[in-house]
Parts: sequence; C-alpha cells; structure tokens
Amino acid sequence: MIHLLGYAGLIPFLLLPVVSLVWPLMAPAQAMLLFQFYSCLILGFMAGVLWPVLHQPKAATQQALAAVSFPVVSFLALALLPAYSVLIQAGLFLTLSFYEHFSGISQHYQRSYRQLRYQLTAVVVSCHLGYFYFYG
Repeated sequence: MIHLLGYAGLIPFLLLPVVSLVWPLMAPAQAMLLFQFYSCLILGFMAGVLWPVLHQPKAATQQALAAVSFPVVSFLALALLPAYSVLIQAGLFLTLSFYEHFSGISQHYQRSYRQLRYQLTAVVVSCHLGYFYFYG
C-alpha cells in the first residue's frame, strides 16, 4: 500500500505540466503555482516522515531542526523567489535525500521503502527540472 500511495503522489507532478498545455481552462502560470504548492506540501510530508526516526533517544535537536527546515525553506522560496522556487525545490528534494543517506536516517527504513524514496525523489526532481526548463 505504501508503494501505491507513493506512486500516486507523483500524479500531480506528472500531470500538471501536461494539463496546462491541453486544457484551456488552466493557464500555465496557474498550473505552475499549483505545482509549486503541491511541491511544498510533499516536501513537508517527506521531511515529516523523519520525525519517528528523529524521536529516537540518540537523535540530536539539530537533526529535528534540519527536518523542519526543508518545508519552511520551500515555502519561503515560493513566497520570495517564485521564478526560481521550482529549482530551489528540486534542490531541497535532493538535499533531503542526501541528508537522509549521510546522516544514517535512511538506514532505519526498510530496504524497499528506502528504494521507493530514492525512486520518488528522482522522478520529482526530474519533473521540477523539466518544468523549469519548459515553463520557467
């Protein structure tokens, strides 16, 4: 079920760029804004998944602060640098993945879930870069 929900979460990342091209009721700028808001939401979710791992007795407060910073920076990028927020969000998704790996947090995940997160991150980052390239 977790894999199904993970892949279902990709649907807006994949469809919003297409919808903005083929559906005349949605302007590209409107689709871009929805894409950016959805990106903030998903980044918050992915960072929020770290909380059970960070709640372990040996987890440092700075790790918890780092996990919270991802969605906050994403939202600030959207508010303050909207023209570049898609690129910044792509970087945040990558940084979150690297943070999980190099801090050892990802070792607390089951192998299949860890692989799922890597795959989803790769698709999401690709969507962000593609969206910026074609519409940014």
